[in-house]
Amino acid sequence: MNDDFLEQEFDTDIDLTPLIDVIFMLLLFFILASSFSQPALRVALPSATTATPIEADPPRLVFSIDENGALHHLGGALPPAELPGLMAAHPESPVELRVDRAAPFQPFITVLDRMRESGRSDVLITTQPE
Repeated sequence: MNDDFLEQEFDTDIDLTPLIDVIFMLLLFFILASSFSQPALRVALPSATTATPIEADPPRLVFSIDENGALHHLGGALPPAELPGLMAAHPESPVELRVDRAAPFQPFITVLDRMRESGRSDVLITTQPE
């Protein structure tokens, strides 16, 4: 047996470049994935047979009514009395209204009345296709 073989030192450097590349790719993926998420409240949208997707349109004011009937904008609760002032601040933006299928009907009518009082008729009521 060759005793010199056991005493030889081997070059055992570990190359971390592929590991760093993978970490940067994962970081890039999560940054991009979070930038495409919508900041609106998640609601269970009702379905409609006439629902059609909208291709490209300008940024919209997105309002949501949850299953308890509370109005939300950008993830925070919004009193219906503040709705006309917010809509007057963004007169060029169309309005999107997302209503949970379990929401009571009266808050929906109240929000629509406030929007009409503000002179807005460009309200998109969001549903999901069947």
